[in-house]
Amino acid sequence: MLFTRLLVPIAPEQPINDALHQVFSFANTCSSHVTLLLVIKELAEYKDIYHLSGTTLDILEHATRFYQDSLKNHVQALEKRYPNIKFNTKVRVGIPFIEIIKESDELKSSMIVIDCHREDKQEPCQRGCNTFDLMRKSQVPIWSISTHFDSLSQVVAAVDVTNHDYQDFNIKLVDLAVGFCSAVGARLVLCHAWRLESEGYLRNRGGYTDIDIALLSQKMRDERIARLNALLAKHDNSSLTIQTQVLEGETRDVLPQFISDSQANLVILGSMSRSGIAGFVMGNTAESMINKLECSVITIKPDTFESPILMNKV
Repeated sequence: MLFTRLLVPIAPEQPINDALHQVFSFANTCSSHVTLLLVIKELAEYKDIYHLSGTTLDILEHATRFYQDSLKNHVQALEKRYPNIKFNTKVRVGIPFIEIIKESDELKSSMIVIDCHREDKQEPCQRGCNTFDLMRKSQVPIWSISTHFDSLSQVVAAVDVTNHDYQDFNIKLVDLAVGFCSAVGARLVLCHAWRLESEGYLRNRGGYTDIDIALLSQKMRDERIARLNALLAKHDNSSLTIQTQVLEGETRDVLPQFISDSQANLVILGSMSRSGIAGFVMGNTAESMINKLECSVITIKPDTFESPILMNKV
């Protein structure tokens, strides 16, 4: 099951907030293995705070012991509250997103859960570089949790049904969404955004009337609805409440608006190519769109994706 081995990075001095407690509650329901990971990026601030002197190695060893003890203290408190979770801790040194990806690979983690929001962000929904680096380069799904983490009652999963090459990936995404909603008892909305790209050409060069355009749009919409329903066919016997939604317009505009209007607590997105709704390659457009989302976000890759971090052995 996808949720059995969770890697949860914890920043130095970061408290266990309500959003993380919601994650641990979910993990407890799934009887997950959870590893708390802390990455030491630099020593200068730590040295100044604790007025340390000595060699760099001495300071690093001191910091490692200190943060390992801090993680163990977290675990002692969490084990009492979440008895079904098997906790582990790890301290690494280096660039955070690189070390997180490496640790995830070594542990064979099924998902990385990151509390990406910090007080220094200008907007409450703004995600940082570390989060987007993980979304771009991790072959493991990334669960970026929201600061305003409400109970998980409404989940939106966005798929691209225009390209048959995405079929296997869409099945993977839908299976994840159904499994997640089953674990937490949430409603699922499977949605697809599209627009008639050639409308201007059809009007100006093709001689199409408004009625012709409307009928063509209706045909395309009905085809997409049928494809969404086909993706859900294997889950017909599920006890979940599942709906489908086709949105007409630019993805970066209509998807965030729909998510906001539907009061979704979590969005599941694909990240695989440079075209279509599945093309969340974390470029400027996609990043700006994701930063419009105040809810939690899970991004996943196709099985064929290989992390450049692991390929290059950085």
